[in-house]
Amino acid sequence: MDGKAGLRTRFKALRDASPAVQRAAWSQAICEHLAAFCAGRGIRRVGSFGPFGSEVDLGPLAALGLELWFPRVAGSRPPRLAWGRPPLAPGTWGLLEPAEAPLPAPPVELLLVPGLAFAADGHRLGYGKGFYDAVLAALPAAVTVLGVGFELLRCPRLPATDLDRPVAGIVTERGITCFR
Repeated sequence: MDGKAGLRTRFKALRDASPAVQRAAWSQAICEHLAAFCAGRGIRRVGSFGPFGSEVDLGPLAALGLELWFPRVAGSRPPRLAWGRPPLAPGTWGLLEPAEAPLPAPPVELLLVPGLAFAADGHRLGYGKGFYDAVLAALPAAVTVLGVGFELLRCPRLPATDLDRPVAGIVTERGITCFR
């Protein structure tokens, strides 16, 4: 399996093979690292996401009193997300999305971005539709962007194009690593 498609298949299978109990424990640890990060920097507004399949579950962040914003698929050509607050319900592709998403950009200080894999230079491997790359391309520089994934999804390098936007760091169950 070569290229991004093969890597997507490989890393998704690796994540899916991890026991649900283990993923839940890792998700809890990730939320604890994020809680400390937000508290230490006075961050109150966070762009989050609902878990898709075996992704990290950021649900415990809701108990921290943070103002959480979630994406909703607003269009696929070009890829566009809109942003809103809970309540969340299944939407496009079964993703948990806000019922109302009136904003074209997340009004946040920290944006958490999912991925299937994360490289040491900050590049991430998404699902291939370009939604988060479009958001990152238009995001103000003052917004901190962290990839969120399990440690087993880290790799030395990923193929990247000019459209692929790196994240500033990654948070895993082991902690937060800043790339730049």
